[in-house]
Order: sequence, then structure tokens, then C-alpha cells
Amino acid sequence: MSDSLILGAAYAPQYLPPYESSLHDEFAWHLVKYLHEDVTLETGVEIETPGAFYTSDFVVTVPSADTVDPWVVAFEIGGGRDAHTERLRLIRDARLMASGVPDALYRLRGSDLVYRLEDVLYMVSRWDPLLFSGRGRRSLDKLASWEAGVVRIRPEQPSVLVTYVVNPETEDYADPEVSKRHLTQPEGDPGPFLFLRRFSQRYSDAWQSWTSADVNK
Repeated sequence: MSDSLILGAAYAPQYLPPYESSLHDEFAWHLVKYLHEDVTLETGVEIETPGAFYTSDFVVTVPSADTVDPWVVAFEIGGGRDAHTERLRLIRDARLMASGVPDALYRLRGSDLVYRLEDVLYMVSRWDPLLFSGRGRRSLDKLASWEAGVVRIRPEQPSVLVTYVVNPETEDYADPEVSKRHLTQPEGDPGPFLFLRRFSQRYSDAWQSWTSADVNK
């Protein structure tokens, strides 16, 4: 691991509140149920980048085996609500990657964590199976929706979009939570969707250009 990572108190994967927000709490509570017992999970990890320190929401580290370096995966919670905010998050995530600390970085939308958390973790387990125990992966396989199950993921792709079928015969539109969920879909889409972004050191073309972008534009 790079010297630019300033570690807090490392611990085995456990749910240890309090966390920064209810979304962070919900994510941690679910994540630890599926993680491999040998990984470490940290929250609020400071990472040094050229000219700035950033605090990563969560960092999961798979220990090294023989001569293989540890595999470090960062999770950032919260998506952009508008184009400008999304641009700032892209720049931030790219600069975190440029630090050399994370091998991979996930950007998770709050609405997906509220309504589709098992599908989010299922997608992560497809990209980075080493983070999860065998039992955890089998559980996520069973809990994932069929829409998520049929999506193909390639190692080099920087994002995934899962769209869901809306069945007016089974959806209770009088339920305010259901109505709120449907507000997260873009105009013209056939139904609610999940969007997950993953940057990788192995495929830097997806994020490299964002490292030098102007945050003031």
C-alpha cells in the first residue's frame, strides 16, 4: 500500500457505528455481512493526493498473498444531483485514483443504496469477488434481482446501468416510498434504474483525463 495512505485504527470487517450519515451506516451494516473474514474495513480514511488530502468514505483491503500486493478498494457514497456536482465528483474520484492508493474505486448513488443495496453489492461482487466470502457471494447471488443477474460485466468497463421493469399490477403507487423511488428515474426511461461507477488502476483511460480538469468550471 502506498505511503500516501494515512490509516486510522484498522479492524476486522465489523459494523462499528457511528458513521457519517444514515446512508453510510446502512451501507456498512450490510457490507460486513458479505465481506471475506480476512479483509480489513476502514472508514474516514485520509488519502494524500497532489495538493490536497481527501477523506475516503470506506476502504476495504484484501491482504497480500505471497508476492501479490494487497488489493485496495475505496467506496464513495453519494451521486451528483446535477451536472456540475457530478463533474466535481468525477474530478475528486479521479484524483483519488491518481494518488495510487486504491486499486479500484466505486461511486455509489444514495438512491441505489436505499432501494437496491443487494443489487449494488452483487455488482461489486462480480467486479471484485476477492472482497467477499464464498458464503457472501452465494447469498448475494440469491438476493440479487433477475434484472441485475442478467447484466454482463467486463473488467474494463467503468460503469454499469441496470434498468428495472415496472409492473403497475404489483407496484403500489399510493405508497410514498414507491413514488419516491420512481422519481429517481430519468425522463423517458422505462423504469427505475441502478447506476454504479467503478474506476480501476488497470484501466486508467476512464479517469485519467479528469485528474487535470478545472474544478471551477
